Amino acid sequence: MIKPPRLKRNDSVRVVAPASPVRKDMFAAGIAAVEKLGLRPGYADPFRKWRYLAGSDTERLDEFTKALSDPESRAIFFARGGYGTSRLLSDPDDLRGPFEPRILLGSSDITSLQLYFQRVHNWVVFYGPMVSGDFARGHAHVESFQNALMQTNPYALATTRVQTLRRGNAEGTLLGGCLTLLDAAIGTPWEPDWTKAILFLEDVATKPYQIDRMLTHLTTIGKFNDVSAFIFGEMIDCVQVEDQGYTLQEVILDVLGPLGKPIFYGFPSGHVSTLNWTLPLGVAARVTGSPAFRLEILEGAVE
Repeated sequence: MIKPPRLKRNDSVRVVAPASPVRKDMFAAGIAAVEKLGLRPGYADPFRKWRYLAGSDTERLDEFTKALSDPESRAIFFARGGYGTSRLLSDPDDLRGPFEPRILLGSSDITSLQLYFQRVHNWVVFYGPMVSGDFARGHAHVESFQNALMQTNPYALATTRVQTLRRGNAEGTLLGGCLTLLDAAIGTPWEPDWTKAILFLEDVATKPYQIDRMLTHLTTIGKFNDVSAFIFGEMIDCVQVEDQGYTLQEVILDVLGPLGKPIFYGFPSGHVSTLNWTLPLGVAARVTGSPAFRLEILEGAVE
C-alpha cells in the first residue's frame, strides 16, 4: 500500500463535502477544532445543497478532484457522510488521476471513496472523525488521530470498551469501514479483497436482521473465508425494538462464529457514542484479546 506524507503543524488541509449537506454552525465548529490541532483548513463552497446532497454530482466531484490536485494540500478531511459518495463513482475513470497520495480522513458514507482509493490507487486511508460531525462536537480522539496522521512509528490502540465475542489473536492488514457500504461495493471495480485482513465493521441505526442479511450475504459469497479476525464498532442504535430479547452480539456470533475467527465488539470508530478513534486502513496490524483487547498498528501509516 502507498502511504501518504505525514501531517505537520501548519499544514494545509482541504475540507470537502461529497455526500449530504452540512449545517453552517456544525461546519464552523469543526473548522475551529481542526485549527486548534495546528492545521490550516481550506474549503470552497461547503453549503451547497441539491435535494439531499451537498450539491449536484458534478459540483461535488469537481470539488473533490480539485482537492486531490491541490499542490498545497497535505490531506482531505471530509465534512460529513450521509449519502452521495457512491454517485461520484458512476464513471470510475473520473477519479483515476494521476494524483499524488495524500491523507483521506472520514467514515460512514465516505467508505465508498476510501474503498476506491484503496483498490484503484493502492492508498492507505483513514477511518475516523469528520469536520461537521465529531470534530464539531469535540468528540475526535486526538491521540489516535495524531498517531495515525502525524508520526511514522508503530503504535497500539487499547480500550476497555471492547468485548471479546470469540477469543483469539490474529495478524493481518487492517481493513474495513461501514458495513452497509462494504456490502454495496460487491460487484464493483472497487470491491474489497479481505485476504488475511483484520476486518473492522461498523454501522448505525441498522436493525439486527439487516446486519444478519449483510453478514450472511458476505459469508455466502465467500468474502470472509480468508479474514483473520473481525472487529465490530459500537453499532449505535442497531436494535429492532426496545427489550427485543436478544443482542446484536448473539446475531453476529450466530452468523460468523462457525468461521472460527476471533471476533471483537465495540471499538469506538465511525459512528460512536463518545470519542471517535482514527483507524489507518491498509497497514499491518495485530489484534489480541487477552488479558485485554489491544490493536497494534505494526507500521507507521504515513511517511
